[in-house]
Amino acid sequence: MSFKKSFSLLIAILLTVTALMACTNNPAGPIADTTGKASADTSGGAETQKPPETGYGNIPAGKRFDGKEFKIATYIGGNIDIYWASFFDVDEPDESDRLQAAAHRRNGEIEEKLGCTITCDELWQWLGNKEGKSYFMQLAADGDTIYDLYFLESYIAVSDFIIDDLLYDAATLPYIDWDADYYHHTFNETYRLRDKQFIFCSDMTYPCQNAQRMYVNLDILNDLNYDTNYVYDLVNNGTWTVESMFRMMEGQYEDVNKDGVMDANDYYGYAGTPGSGLGIFTGAGLKGSYITDSGWEFDYATDKAVRVFDTIERFVKMPELYNTEWDQTIFQDGRALFRSSGSELREIHNWGVDINIGVVPQPKYDDQQDRYYSFASGGMLYVPADIDDPDFVGAMIEAMSYGSQKYLVPAFYENFVQYRVLQDDQSRENWRKMLSDWSMFEFAYLIAPNEDIRYYGPALNSIYKLVNDGSNTYASSWAEIEDVMKLVCNQFYKKFMAKA
Repeated sequence: MSFKKSFSLLIAILLTVTALMACTNNPAGPIADTTGKASADTSGGAETQKPPETGYGNIPAGKRFDGKEFKIATYIGGNIDIYWASFFDVDEPDESDRLQAAAHRRNGEIEEKLGCTITCDELWQWLGNKEGKSYFMQLAADGDTIYDLYFLESYIAVSDFIIDDLLYDAATLPYIDWDADYYHHTFNETYRLRDKQFIFCSDMTYPCQNAQRMYVNLDILNDLNYDTNYVYDLVNNGTWTVESMFRMMEGQYEDVNKDGVMDANDYYGYAGTPGSGLGIFTGAGLKGSYITDSGWEFDYATDKAVRVFDTIERFVKMPELYNTEWDQTIFQDGRALFRSSGSELREIHNWGVDINIGVVPQPKYDDQQDRYYSFASGGMLYVPADIDDPDFVGAMIEAMSYGSQKYLVPAFYENFVQYRVLQDDQSRENWRKMLSDWSMFEFAYLIAPNEDIRYYGPALNSIYKLVNDGSNTYASSWAEIEDVMKLVCNQFYKKFMAKA
């Protein structure tokens, strides 16, 4: 069944369905027709023919791996948790949890069809210090062939994995149908190195897909005499811009407790962190640093980048912005119109608040921009170089990806419906587009020669400086490091691409 048919059918039945991670062929959304049935051909009175037996995804019928164990490694909470979990292996599911029950059904079907078992070990504590990367590299250094697939933290740089020959080129694995809609095409194309695929993403990690987005308190929007659909109409007609956001924010500060101090007790137009300004940078379609066939390129010094940063300066200095390190609870408390977020979408449910929240993309820089851009991340999968049975690993990646589309994806829809994570149809459509039509993946996010350019480093560092001391040093800060960065990056490029 195609994505459009599946999505329309779910909308019609549930009225609250959301679709995530759809690429051109929707990498995380459609529910495949797996019945294996075909309409009877009754023309001319011909006898109905039974369709041939089909396999599982791209795995041929009858293929089995009796007694084999597919072993996945992840961080503590990466398998089963209420937050950032992928549900690779659920032996004893909580049947009230749709995702756990769906993963259990998927694995049971795969194990029965292929004669194998699926296990997942939660091995390291994710503390933000590259623990998963260290664990992986230590196993590789020890020469231990233990795991077939790794699901690591989403923000680590892995260029040394490739340079040191620690990853298997998944593009050479059998059975994987990279064109199938249960693989994330935009992500995989971004991290495809010539014809090699060392990093990939599929519906197997479906719940972990994310995009930088904005939340809107629709109750406050109504109180301000805007129609509930006002901001959605801006999105749909292409005029949801930074300037339109500023107009809605302006004047939205109130000293609630009348103490003369702007603090967490007051009401603001926007609840942000210092890094929230980066959403304006990425929303403008700026990539920062990126790789081409001839080497690294940068757009930090372009006229557009400088103009955008001037706009970020205006944003950071707005009195309507509550700009703290991580204290964002004023939005959950109903005391801010907007909030930006890049965290896992289920956070809305975890807040447990009773406010009407709309979801919209980062605004365009201006109305001349042809599309919205949402920085996306999450769901990175890696096959270690020392796997002992590529035939089995390829089949299991295909089976888990295909089975996740069949079982886990629709369960995720229902989970959203059940817990009101996405509360209206327009938010659902916006979220689908953020991870399809509007998604943007930055190559340097995972593969970079150093931390100076990772995750828009020069822009982000300048934003923090702007917040801390009020000075806009963006252009001069980049000028100081530009020559060194170009030299380092292009030396790295030669070494790196020799492996790719």
